[in-house]
Amino acid sequence: MPTQSSTPASSTPSSLKNRLLIAAAILVFLLVFGELWRRVSQAAELRTLEHQIGGQVTQLAQESDRMATLIAKAQSDEAVAAWARDEGKMILPGEILIQPIAPTAATATPEPPEDPVGVVPNWRVWLEWLWGNA
Repeated sequence: MPTQSSTPASSTPSSLKNRLLIAAAILVFLLVFGELWRRVSQAAELRTLEHQIGGQVTQLAQESDRMATLIAKAQSDEAVAAWARDEGKMILPGEILIQPIAPTAATATPEPPEDPVGVVPNWRVWLEWLWGNA
């Protein structure tokens, strides 16, 4: 008759080794799954950022087109001629430039009389107030 071992089957070295391998496999699985989850979240954030930047690029491209159109209009012969007449005060041959002259301040305001009758200078008022009739 064979002799039975007194150690239970769960405490054999191969059973303990299997449990450690299973625990290690679970740990590795959790680490890999966590890294995968982090990368998926990062990819979602990058997609959101890509959409935002794409909208900004579209707006800036439209603004660039609008500015290019304004520059082209400003460099046209008609715009240059209009600026020369309005802002540059230039004329074509045979024309006469007429510019109104604003009145000067000296001719616009009449001068007050130098010594109006009945007006007492300030120093006299103070002198009388401080020391009475002087």
